[in-house]
Amino acid sequence: MSTEERTITIVDDIMGSGKSTWAINYINDNPDRKFLCIVPLLSECERFKDGTDIDIVDPEKWGSKWKHFRWLVENEKNIVTTHSLIQKMDLDMLELLKSKDYVLIIDECLDVLDTYKITKDDMKIIFEQKLVSLDDKGFLIWNDDKKYKGVFGDIKRLCSFKSLMGFKKEDSEELARIIMWNFPVDFFKCFEESYIFTYLWEGSIQKSYFDIHGIHYEKYMLDYDRKLIKHNQELEYEKRRKVVDLINIYEGKFNKIGTKIGKTNPLSKSWYEDKRKNDKDALEQLRLNTENFFRSYTKTNSEDNMYTTFEPYCEYIKGKGYAKGFLPCVAKCATEKYENKKSLAYLVNYFLPVEIREIVNQIFVDFDVDMCTLRYLLKWIEKSQIYNGKPIDIYIPSERMRNLLIGWIKECKIKGELR
Repeated sequence: MSTEERTITIVDDIMGSGKSTWAINYINDNPDRKFLCIVPLLSECERFKDGTDIDIVDPEKWGSKWKHFRWLVENEKNIVTTHSLIQKMDLDMLELLKSKDYVLIIDECLDVLDTYKITKDDMKIIFEQKLVSLDDKGFLIWNDDKKYKGVFGDIKRLCSFKSLMGFKKEDSEELARIIMWNFPVDFFKCFEESYIFTYLWEGSIQKSYFDIHGIHYEKYMLDYDRKLIKHNQELEYEKRRKVVDLINIYEGKFNKIGTKIGKTNPLSKSWYEDKRKNDKDALEQLRLNTENFFRSYTKTNSEDNMYTTFEPYCEYIKGKGYAKGFLPCVAKCATEKYENKKSLAYLVNYFLPVEIREIVNQIFVDFDVDMCTLRYLLKWIEKSQIYNGKPIDIYIPSERMRNLLIGWIKECKIKGELR
């Protein structure tokens, strides 16, 4: 099979369906294979090491973790490491991985796009001096074959394995207005067999990244016996129904603060910043609403409560009875720390960062922004006790975010009635 024909298996299944357990069992059932497992957190590395019967190693600092990672690959060891380490992927490592026969397992989608930090002056220099150009797919190509050790050495290095892309404004004469860091596409061509475990794949940036780069994938899920099967929409609704029945969304006067009026986006990051500068009373009202939700509505103890806001504004929002239950709205963190939380307050109206939105709008056809936003909300919710099949109460004052969750629930209940 050629590298271009390799198909990645996307295991797209609801929270708590046993995806990680399947991965660990698959490793144990194939002790003669070599595995590279990529997980969001160090704590999840421990789970793979403890749960597998094979010798699997988490890179340690040998001067650097990357140096140890390289040694492990060279010596064909089974490896479990984090998303953050794999982001350091370079051309030498790609060549090395291609020469080995690893099975790739990725728990949760990778961060495959980011803006590359470069000043407008430097952007002008690299294009006007023709150090770089754009190919027909938008990749930055380094044009100088001579050895280069100048200030743009990092750009040359990233160009060597197609990790930078440039985008023009429509009808603009600018050579490139945005430079985007792009996870090396060739990484996914290094493996004959690859698995990515996630939920709501259709709303992920990685799905669109695969589409624009022509990376082949097929969607699967787990049946009730935890066997891998082709993705079945009816079975997903059936599984989802068991989750949505556990969610009680607060509907009451505390939601007024998040009602959209005109062009405003209440509880967005820009809203918080505006209120911090011009209307701290609004932030105080949100704090009081949240405090009253936990004290008067759910009547739960502080150890049962979990909340989120944008981190720079925590000091204005944290309150009595829930301050120690903060979980960042887009954080990668272990479920175990929050798995007993039963009362939740999601106090943000989440939008992708401006730079990423600009890239997404420019290059991804039919990207579902609402589904992407819903993914972030559900990933936050699943850190609570709902992951273990227990009910939750949740306060979502943002009208937009609340309606996204309500819509997800209603779709399941309507279409799930057919089963």
